[in-house]
Amino acid sequence: MDKTARVRAALGGEAVDRPPYGFWTHFPGTDLDPDRLAETTARFAREFDLDFVKSMPNGLYCVEDWGCVCDYDEVAKGGVAKVVSYAVTEPGDWTRLGRLDVTAGAFGRELKHLRQVIDLVGDETPVLATAFSPLTIAQKLSGGAHRAHMQAAPEQLKQGLEVIAAVTVEFVHRALGLGCAGVFFATQEASFDNMDEATYAAFGRPFDEPVLAAMAAGGWFNVLHMHGDNVMFDLLKEYDISALNWHVGETPPSIRDYREGGGRKPIVGGLQRRHITNKDREAVLADLRRTLDETGGRGILISPACVIRHPVDAATLGATAEAIKALAD
Repeated sequence: MDKTARVRAALGGEAVDRPPYGFWTHFPGTDLDPDRLAETTARFAREFDLDFVKSMPNGLYCVEDWGCVCDYDEVAKGGVAKVVSYAVTEPGDWTRLGRLDVTAGAFGRELKHLRQVIDLVGDETPVLATAFSPLTIAQKLSGGAHRAHMQAAPEQLKQGLEVIAAVTVEFVHRALGLGCAGVFFATQEASFDNMDEATYAAFGRPFDEPVLAAMAAGGWFNVLHMHGDNVMFDLLKEYDISALNWHVGETPPSIRDYREGGGRKPIVGGLQRRHITNKDREAVLADLRRTLDETGGRGILISPACVIRHPVDAATLGATAEAIKALAD
């Protein structure tokens, strides 16, 4: 099977010669340059013979154009990018968020990178754009102040979320128009550690829905990433999405529990990223065996639960790729 056929079959729950797989990590020092990022991403995809490519922009591209000042120095050391000056500090700031031209600035930089990645990896390898949920973007814009604003100024926050959702929809349309197979839609706020379901129903889901609709209208390979622990899995699993990705092995549910509970959506995941980072090949292989056992090898696209932190060991990734490809023998 070629890569696109393998991915499509896995998404359809059909038999495959072997499960498709993808890996992703940040590329610090290159991800603010669309040309270098595209070249690095394509080289990474070729090195490990990936069946699909998840784009890896810096995680703050979605807030730069609204005025956040960002620091990326810790990424290369295994840390995360940080906002050092937030665009939103007071409730009234939500009403001042403007509609952005997604073909310019940081959004435009990301679209340029996506166009080049698609050209470099070719039609055979599906490429996923990365987009964040509107409430996740609100968190990045405000450093968490949005949660206080839910109580103090809910309508002002919702006005801001409407603008964020509209800009995200436009970005999704543009990315899919370039030829992306779909979108990796990351939710980082839909956790009981952050809020209850009623709050997410008011400030999260209504603004997710237009983005999900845009994804469904133009993409055939859309993935919902449920980031972190204690996620609102029962709520999110019902989203109109091609496949689910969560921190399998790190937080409930297990794949087995999801399947035995009647869950039928395809899963992108199965590998715990810390095992890869720690170069623990036996643990990685144990993850792989468990994932195949719990899915029967159907409806599964092997990947890490989340971004693989630096430093990334190429030998461990290579061994993991070879173990997956050996399943076709």
